[in-house]
Amino acid sequence: MRNERDSDQKKNKRDQDKPAEKKSDLVKMKKKDLLEIMLAQSKEIDRLRDRVSELEAELENREFEFLKIGSIAEASLAVTNIFKEADEAARIYLDNVRRIYEKQSK
Repeated sequence: MRNERDSDQKKNKRDQDKPAEKKSDLVKMKKKDLLEIMLAQSKEIDRLRDRVSELEAELENREFEFLKIGSIAEASLAVTNIFKEADEAARIYLDNVRRIYEKQSK
């Protein structure tokens, strides 16, 4: 995928280096040549649309991962609170057991 991007960037750089075709040059061209240019542009548009679709899917996947991470963080907080409450309940229970034991041992 990276090599494809690198080659696309090199191709785009080469295309930018070419002088823009003038309107008069296009008028002088044969119909067949113009159709070939249009076909090449159509293929490039299709390739770019495919690339956009790939990038949108990748972005959607990353957004889902971020949502999942957020859900995991929320669940972690909830579990932490549960453990804090359980710890407090255990402390209260042990205090009560100690009190009862102290009363019985007197």
